[in-house]
Amino acid sequence: MTDDRRWAARYAFLEDLWRDRPRVIVDARLESVLRSGTSRRTNDDNPIEQLVDALVPRVPKARTWVAVTDEAVARELAQTRPGTGFLPRSSFADVVEHREWSVALVELAALSGDAVGGDRLARQLAARAADGRTVIVAARASASPGDDEDEGFAALSELLETQLGGGRIFGIYRPQMAAVVDFGTDDDEDDDDDDDVALTFDNTLGPQAPGFVEYLGVAGDLEDLPEGMTLVELPAAAGRVDRGEGDDGLRAQLVQAQRQAELAAIDRQALLEKVDQLEAAHGTLTQQATELRDRLARAVTEEAPASSEAAERLQASLADNQALRWRVQQLDRELADARARPVEDLEAEVARLRAEVAAAAPVVASPPAADDAAAVEPGEAAKPDQAIDAMAGLDEEFDEPGQIVVMVPEADDLADRVRRGQTLRELDSLVARVERGGIGALQLRQALVSLRRRLDG
Repeated sequence: MTDDRRWAARYAFLEDLWRDRPRVIVDARLESVLRSGTSRRTNDDNPIEQLVDALVPRVPKARTWVAVTDEAVARELAQTRPGTGFLPRSSFADVVEHREWSVALVELAALSGDAVGGDRLARQLAARAADGRTVIVAARASASPGDDEDEGFAALSELLETQLGGGRIFGIYRPQMAAVVDFGTDDDEDDDDDDDVALTFDNTLGPQAPGFVEYLGVAGDLEDLPEGMTLVELPAAAGRVDRGEGDDGLRAQLVQAQRQAELAAIDRQALLEKVDQLEAAHGTLTQQATELRDRLARAVTEEAPASSEAAERLQASLADNQALRWRVQQLDRELADARARPVEDLEAEVARLRAEVAAAAPVVASPPAADDAAAVEPGEAAKPDQAIDAMAGLDEEFDEPGQIVVMVPEADDLADRVRRGQTLRELDSLVARVERGGIGALQLRQALVSLRRRLDG
């Protein structure tokens, strides 16, 4: 591909479409040319160098963006051609989506799913083609001369029909020919000068079925493209294969190898600097660790008594905590026993206590005054409430201090009856709360134990 300069023929044929128009380019062959010696300006009269300078300008003209392999290549090419924007292929779809451009020149291999960012780039080009922009796709021929099936042509046709909205396809081939020019006669000198040269093509000696090496699919602006056959004349060195031209690919590989060696040297230097930094950091950390060990040893030696006292306090706190835990466990067991006791048993105990209080020995009250509404008949047991009311009435009749009237044979019996009456009232209240469900089993048990102790006392 270096010898026949197909890439140069392609861009020369499409020059009317891309010249002086903002464009995006994705071409691995053009990237190789830019990185090799071909892209360096050696002769201003060299048509190949002029074509490359017009396509990828060195100074800002029509805005141009070119996709390259990675960031390193982009920085390398940007130094010699600041008028062009070089970006990695992985992010080139963003350029196609957000930048303003009129023509896209890409290779079909860059739009495949295996290429870096190929799927997204194909979608963005299809969207821009629908907006009316010109998209040019170059595809290599995959069939041998004379074969009818060409996968490259089929893939390019499918791309134009399904994604780019249709277009025209051009085939590039390199015929072996000789050019014959008519210099005219002396009589033609008086005629007006005419720069146009009549072109006659004769392929009787050549193959009837040309072997195409590349196809161009153009979607969008098709008015500036010629019809029929177009001959693109290339420099003389492009038509023969000699040692100098054959070494172009080797020189490109050598430049790439040198570039990789330089990058490896840069990476090695960066790694060495990082190793030095790590060693310095390791030394600092080692020194800090030694100082910390010394401080810890001194702290253990100087604060041994304080640590002993702290240990004793800790042991005492742990013992108190364990004792509290045992007490809590004991209370939990008592609470569980109280909750497990049926309510019927508690009601039975209340009834039993009431029966014991009611069966206590009766006390006959002394005859009260005749007009007393709460008088007690002889031989009748005095009720606790009546006894209390009677005592209250007697207190009101005797105003002088120190006068005490006892209505029962013995004062102790009266106090005992009053206490029992209070106990009965409390029992009635407990029974009512049990019936309403307003008291828990533990509270009921505590109240019954208290009443039992009061009765025993």
